[in-house]
Amino acid sequence: MENKIKTFETFAPLREQLKREGKKLVHCHGLFDLVHPGHILHFKAAKKLGDVLVVTITPDQYARKGPGRPVFNERLRLETLSSIQYIDCVILNHWPTAIEAIHNIKPELYVKGQDYQESQKDLTGNIALEVEAVRKHGGDVIFTQEEMFSSSNLLNKFFSKLPAETDEYLKNFRSKQKVEDIIQNLKNLSELNVLVVGEAILDQYVYSIPLQKAPKEAIVTTRFDSDESFAGGSVAVANHLAGFCKKVSLISCFGPDEGHLQFIRSKLGSNVELKNVTVDDRPTIVKRRFLDKTWMTKMFEVQFLNDSDISETAENEILAILDQQISRHDFVVVTDFGHGMFTERIRDYLVQCPKFVALNVQTNSANLGFNLATKYRKCNYLSIDEPELKLAAQIQYGDIPLIAAQLKKRLNIPNFMVTRGPKGSLFLANGREPNQTPIFSTKIVDRTGAGDAFFSITAPCVYRGFDPEVIGFVGNCVGALAVEIVCNREPVNPVNLYKFIQHLLK
Repeated sequence: MENKIKTFETFAPLREQLKREGKKLVHCHGLFDLVHPGHILHFKAAKKLGDVLVVTITPDQYARKGPGRPVFNERLRLETLSSIQYIDCVILNHWPTAIEAIHNIKPELYVKGQDYQESQKDLTGNIALEVEAVRKHGGDVIFTQEEMFSSSNLLNKFFSKLPAETDEYLKNFRSKQKVEDIIQNLKNLSELNVLVVGEAILDQYVYSIPLQKAPKEAIVTTRFDSDESFAGGSVAVANHLAGFCKKVSLISCFGPDEGHLQFIRSKLGSNVELKNVTVDDRPTIVKRRFLDKTWMTKMFEVQFLNDSDISETAENEILAILDQQISRHDFVVVTDFGHGMFTERIRDYLVQCPKFVALNVQTNSANLGFNLATKYRKCNYLSIDEPELKLAAQIQYGDIPLIAAQLKKRLNIPNFMVTRGPKGSLFLANGREPNQTPIFSTKIVDRTGAGDAFFSITAPCVYRGFDPEVIGFVGNCVGALAVEIVCNREPVNPVNLYKFIQHLLK
C-alpha cells in the first residue's frame, strides 16, 4: 500500500476488496508508545499468519499507562508503525478499547501477545470482550509467543518525565511493595458498604471566549460558548467510592427545585442509594464557574447557597436517617464543605458514632477561616489540605510535618492526611513514621474535584488498614488521574487506577 495510514472510513472499501480477493486480514491493537524489539517480533509473527496486517492504535486521550503517557503522540506513533515493513495498514482508533475497531475491521485473526493469554490476569477485563467481538464476525484469536519486553519499563527507566526525586521514590517503593498485592487489596474493597454524609453540590461550567474590555465600562467581556453541569461535593465522593465498594448510601440536602434533584439522581452510580432531605428555605448548592474555553482557565465564580445552619426540622430528619443507616454500613465518610448541613448536633452525633469515621472538612471562599477541622472532637481518619492545616493550627508559617504532628496530637486523630498540591501528600499514622509521597501528575486539565477523589479512595484504604506508604501512593495515583478529568465529569475508574499503578511501578 502506498499510504499505510488510513481511517476506518478509507479502509472500509479496501477491506471489501481484500475480502473479495480472498485475502486473510490480521489485526493487532495497542498503544505502541515506544516501539521495541518485542513489538517488531510480534508484528513479524502476526504477518506470517495472514496476507494483510492491520494495526490500530489507542488515541492519546485514552492512554492510561501512567504519568506522561503517551510519550509519543498519536501522529508520531502512526508514522512510526507505518514505516515497519510487516505492517500493511495503521489506523487511529476513536474509542477507549479495541472492541469497536474489531467491529470495523472484521479480521479473520486478531493477534495479541502472550502476556494477554491468561485472561484472568487482564486488569481491564477487555480481552474476553475482544475475543467475543472477533468471533462474532467469524474470526479467531491467536497469541504470539515471541520474546517479551515492556514499553512501560523502558520508558520509566530511560524516558521518565518525573522529577529525579520522584523517580528515586518510586525505585525505593518498588523494592518494598508488590504491584499485585496493592491491586488485590484495592479489589478487596468491593466487599464494603459505605455511608456518605455531606453536602451535594451542582457544579456548573460556563465555557466562554474572552473579548476586549467594554468601551464604556471597566470590565472584561466574554462571549458565551457552551455550558456543562456536574454532580459534585458529596455526590462526587459517593460516585468515586461506588467504583471500588459494594454499595454506597448517600445522605444529603437539596433545595425545593426538583430539576436539581433529578439531575443529581441521573448522575449517581448504579450502586449508590440517595437518602435526600429537602430544605425549603435554601436552594440546592450551585457553584457556577466561568472559564476561558481555550485554556480551561477559571475567570470568576457565582455561588447560589445559604450557608447558615439548616432548620431544626431538617436536622432532626438527618439524625433520624443516620440512626437508621449507621448500623447497616461498614464505615462512614463525612464531607463537610461548610455550607450549613453540619449543625452542632449532627457533628456531635458523628463524633460519637461507634463506626469508623473518615472526615474531610473543607475551607473555601464562602467560609474561609470558619469551617475548620477543629470543629470535630474525634474521627478515625482526617484528610485536609495544607492551607486548611495552617488555619486549623492557627500557624501561618513553619515546618508542615511538625505542624501536622502537633494538630494530630491535639485532636487525637489516629490517621491524619495532609494534601499539599505540587508537594504531594503527608500521612501520619499512629505508631508509624510520617510518610511523604510526591505527586505523579505531569498533565493537569482541571484541579476541581481532585481532592475529593483523593479523599474518597484513601478513606476505605485507611479503614482496611493498608500500609501507610501504600495509602499515600494510592492517593497520589488517584490525584494524578483526577486532575486529567474536567471537574467531576466522571469518577476515577478502578481499572484505570490499576493500570496506572501497574505501569508506574514497572
